[in-house]
Order: sequence, then structure tokens, then C-alpha cells
Amino acid sequence: MTLIRNTLALALGLSLSLGQAQTAKAQTTPPLLPVTLALDWTPNVNHIGIYVAQQQGWYKAAGVQLTVLPYASTSPEVLVTAGRADVGISGAESVTASAASQSPVISIAAILAKNTAAFAVLKSSAVVRPKQLDGKIYAAFGAPYETPIIQRLIRNDGGQGQFKSPVLSAGGLPALLSKRADFMWIFEGTEGVEARLAGTPLRTFSLTAYGVPDYYTPVLVADPARLSANTPKLRAFLAATARGYAYAERYPAEAAALMLGAVPKGTFPDPKVLTEGTAWLSSHQAYAQSGQPWGQQTLKMWTEYPAFLLKAGAIRTPEGKAVKRLDFASLFTNKLLPQVK
Repeated sequence: MTLIRNTLALALGLSLSLGQAQTAKAQTTPPLLPVTLALDWTPNVNHIGIYVAQQQGWYKAAGVQLTVLPYASTSPEVLVTAGRADVGISGAESVTASAASQSPVISIAAILAKNTAAFAVLKSSAVVRPKQLDGKIYAAFGAPYETPIIQRLIRNDGGQGQFKSPVLSAGGLPALLSKRADFMWIFEGTEGVEARLAGTPLRTFSLTAYGVPDYYTPVLVADPARLSANTPKLRAFLAATARGYAYAERYPAEAAALMLGAVPKGTFPDPKVLTEGTAWLSSHQAYAQSGQPWGQQTLKMWTEYPAFLLKAGAIRTPEGKAVKRLDFASLFTNKLLPQVK
């Protein structure tokens, strides 16, 4: 009987100790930091590092509870400055334009380390050089920076920079196939891959090959007014995100499989668009410059392209006045990125 009583007492004591330890652990484990991310478009290859980190549990491991806001009619920049999102996906043009407004955003990481944009014609086209785009029809999407960029491209190849640019109801590739346009703007890791898989080969002219300054797009942006208060959770978010993109660069096929398992069915009607797009970005060192970690940005790139936009009159105040000067260093920061040891 004594033995039974002692055994029960010991079991009760162990149970109480275990319960107390679990309670203490729960009390000492900090709650996850909520981070809301606003997408710039439907899920695509540019977002792959985010979905990889989410699927691998790296956000929670970093102490972050991530909520992804799907793309909607309100831009990520507006959602961020309104406090409805902590982070948004944006581009160099939008960051530069925001600096001329009353609600600027700041780039906290470059998703891609270089611009993968190009202008494209059908491979069957007689156009084999940018100067031959003179007099042709461009499938415009209505951005103020399209014209100066195309003019730079054509003129640097010896042309006049004269072309037509109607904003069409059809997308770029359908417009080319229906002969409503002669050339379009693409990103080689997305539309370039889509066209090839669809059996519609394109001839492309890289922006940087014809004198357009290189720039970061897409980028992750935050509200500079809340940067200090949000530093802990933004650091944690970027640490996990950096792991996701590093994984995608090293293991593109595995990363694509993880993202396909995370997004709603039908997001990628042809999964090869994602698989081959990820492989293209990885093979072209688009995720990070050689020898540099993911996310890093330079003042040189945040000066040359914005200065080009200012000179072209593409950046204006809310009142419509052309902006002549900006503090380029205020457009970005590397301080929240994981520190390189």
C-alpha cells in the first residue's frame, strides 16, 4: 500500500512539474509578430521566395505571422501608407513617384537584383533592331515612363524615337498576334516564358543593352513613417524572406513545387510557366548580384534610373508639376536586411 501511495505521489508530482514547465514555456514564448503583405499582382514567379518561406515554416520560425493580401484595385503603396499593410510589392517607378507625393514609401529590399524587362516583337517580324521600331505600334499600358524608355532604346540604336502608343484593350501578346500592335513590354522570366511555352517565339531587346539605366523591380516597400516602430517585425520578415529567395535561386525546381502547393488551384494554368520562370531567373542571376546577398540595393541604381525619370518629366507632383530633384538616398534602405557576417 505504501508503495502504491508513493508511486501515485511521484506520478502526481511529475504531472504537476510537467504542467508547470509547459505553462512557464507558454508564458516565456513571445507571440508571433503580425505582418501583412500586399501583393502587386496575382501570384507569380516574382513572389516565389515568399511562398517558399511560408511553406517551409520559416516565417513562424522567425517569429512572424504572415498574412498575404491578394492583389486588388487598391495599390500596394496606398495600402502600406494607409496602414492596412506593413509591406507591399512595388517597383522603382512607383517608389520614385511616391517620393513626389505626400505619401512616400521606401524600398526595404530588392526582390530581383536587376531589371529583367525587355521590348519584344514576334520572331517572325521583320524588326531585328530597336531602331526599326520607328513608326511602329506599341501595345501601351498607360504609364508615364513608357515613352521616354522606348525613345532611349530606339535613339541609342540610331533611330528617331517616333512610334504610336495606343492603350489597347487587349494584352500585349494578343495584340501582337492580332496585328493590333508591333511590339510590347515584357519581363523575360514571365511573359517571355509564357510566349515560348505557347509556341509563340519572340525577339527581345533588353532595356539595359540600349542605354536605359538598370533598376530594381520588383521591390518590397514599407511606410517610412512607421519604419522605426515596425523595425523588429520587418527585420524578422526579411530574414525569413531572404531564406525563401536564396532557396529559389539554389533549388528552382523544388521552389516552384512548393509554391504550386501553396497557391489556389488554377493560379498557373500551365505549371511550367512557374517552373521554367524560376529556372530562368536563377540561371540569369536575377535574385542577387554575384557575391552579394539577396535584397541588397545600391545608391548608384537608386540614382541613375530615378534621375532618368526626372529628366524625362515622368515624375510629377499631385498638382501635375514636373519634379526636378529628389533625395535619392531616401528612396531605399538596407538596414533591415539580414546582416552579412
